[in-house]
Amino acid sequence: MADKPTFSVNIVAADRPVWSGVAVEVSLPASEGSMGILADHEPVMTATKDGLVKVTEPNGNKKGYKVTDGFIAFDENKLVVAVETCEETSLNDSAE
Repeated sequence: MADKPTFSVNIVAADRPVWSGVAVEVSLPASEGSMGILADHEPVMTATKDGLVKVTEPNGNKKGYKVTDGFIAFDENKLVVAVETCEETSLNDSAE
């Protein structure tokens, strides 16, 4: 099975860096609705709203972050998520 393409991710809150690493997919609460980012996505910059950012790492591990409004920028396989506040949350314990 071939490895999925990856891209770098930096998540920062107004008061601190939150997480930096590599992902195969990130879903975000964009201002116009939910948005997914994969490697080689077209360049984009958009506002975000309060919600959940989900990061899928190459090993399949998933991380979740509750965020408040901010923005995202993606270009050349680098994603920056800059938000007002951010709190890590478990995705494994959430009820379906």
